[in-house]
Amino acid sequence: MASQTTVYAGAISAQAWATDKAMISTGTTSVTAQVVLAGKPNENADTIYSAPIVIPANSTQYLYVGVGNELTIVGANSTATEMGTASSADAGVYQS
Repeated sequence: MASQTTVYAGAISAQAWATDKAMISTGTTSVTAQVVLAGKPNENADTIYSAPIVIPANSTQYLYVGVGNELTIVGANSTATEMGTASSADAGVYQS
């Protein structure tokens, strides 16, 4: 049985991720991406990256997201593809 890859087109907001990585490809304009830790959906300060990641126009970049964490992409000219596998059932879960 072949695995199915999920692809999101354009801007996405707080999309729960099912794999550890994302492949983000852009068209003629750049986009920004940020990852909010799972378990903290109302606290946008709980991010993996200290600042949004800029993905330049006409490029492809791989980004660690982590299972269960939420990916947001600002900018409509892109696709985000779930890549890889889940490292564990607790991947991406914030532990306080």
